[in-house]
Order: sequence, then C-alpha cells, then structure tokens
Amino acid sequence: MFPLDLASHCRLLFYNRPKHTLLYRWLVLYPLYVLAEIAIISTDLAELLGSAMGLVMLFPKLPLWAGVLITACDVFIILLVGDPLRRQPVKLFEWLIAAMVCLCSDPSFPTSVPISDDAHAPSA
Repeated sequence: MFPLDLASHCRLLFYNRPKHTLLYRWLVLYPLYVLAEIAIISTDLAELLGSAMGLVMLFPKLPLWAGVLITACDVFIILLVGDPLRRQPVKLFEWLIAAMVCLCSDPSFPTSVPISDDAHAPSA
C-alpha cells in the first residue's frame, strides 16, 4: 500500500460531505489546493534555476538564460521519452540519465584533481 498524497487525502476526507458541502470546499479544500500549487511551482522553479546555475558553473561561457532553456528542453525530452510513474523500467530513460551523469562529471573532473610538477619528480 502506498500512502495518499495531500490532494487525495483531502478529497477523501472533505469532498463528499452531506452537510456543509460548500463550506468544506471553500474553507478547506480550495485554500489547501492553492497552497499545494504554490509549493509545487516554487520547488520546480528552484530546480530549474539550480540546474541552470550548475550548467553555468560547468561551462562558464554559457549564459544563464541558455542554461534555463537547456534545462527546460531536457525536462521535456525526459517527459516525452516515457512516464517514470508507470513503475516500469524505461531503458531509454535510464540511458539518458547515465549519459547526463557522464557528461556532467567529465568537465568537472580535471578541475577537482590538482596536478603538481612535484608529483612526477623522482624522490631523492
């Protein structure tokens, strides 16, 4: 059994009330729906800007607006490839994620490992 999310739980508890149907909807359901939508929009915006800033840090000549466009296109490609909520493995989706991890890890590797001239000199 999977636990219910907030929207399903509120619908089960408050939607089909024989008395005060409109009161429950206007005082409980609609404000909770608005708050949930605001939370979803703000977390999606944070993910979009965070991914764009990560791309800008990996590729310094890339402007921020281009990072936002690349991230948005990436999200649409992932959504078009397959629905990850079906609970079935989507091999193309998995390969795309693996390629993105390899692509993002390679440019940052040379800058994270310092190489000095003393490392190759013979010890006395």
